[in-house]
Amino acid sequence: MEGATDEVLIQRVAESDDRRAFSELYDRYGNLVYNAGMRHLRDRTLAEDLVQDVFVSVWRNAASFDPSKAGFSTWVYRIARNRATDLGRRRSARARTVSPPQGEDALPEPDEVDEILRTFDVMGALSEVSEAHREVLALAYFGGLSQREISRRTGIPLGTVKSRTTAALRALRELMVDAEKSSDFREDVPKDRGEQEDG
Repeated sequence: MEGATDEVLIQRVAESDDRRAFSELYDRYGNLVYNAGMRHLRDRTLAEDLVQDVFVSVWRNAASFDPSKAGFSTWVYRIARNRATDLGRRRSARARTVSPPQGEDALPEPDEVDEILRTFDVMGALSEVSEAHREVLALAYFGGLSQREISRRTGIPLGTVKSRTTAALRALRELMVDAEKSSDFREDVPKDRGEQEDG
């Protein structure tokens, strides 16, 4: 299972409800989705809800995945990006209804939806780079580690961490430019039955 591509795993989920394949996909992407949720939703429960929502949608909609339109990682981050936006909006609306935000604990304004979207765009692109590049960028961006700390944690020499980071940032920038040009980041996101469009 570990050596199988994401696309092979999601195909197994779609064709035979393969729980081991699904579990492998969860292991690969669950923490990245959770960390991005924590970074922008600033709430452990909401970040956990985000992971659950995303993977329930992946399970239910596995058959709708089309590898000719996007890689699995892009597909799953499209789902995550939309779910995170919905959770952020619901939380803001609920907070305004219950009581106005006060002091330093005030909830983020709806403007932060753009920041959430940017993070998931980064995550989508991040999932397309090589594993070595993804590791250093994830530890830096989501873990907040310096290059020296990444070196200590991974056992990778500092010079290698620096060169990988430079190459990874270049690859990430190219992927994000390409994604922006395609301007289809919101297309083909599965809607669960009973889910309503915003508006």
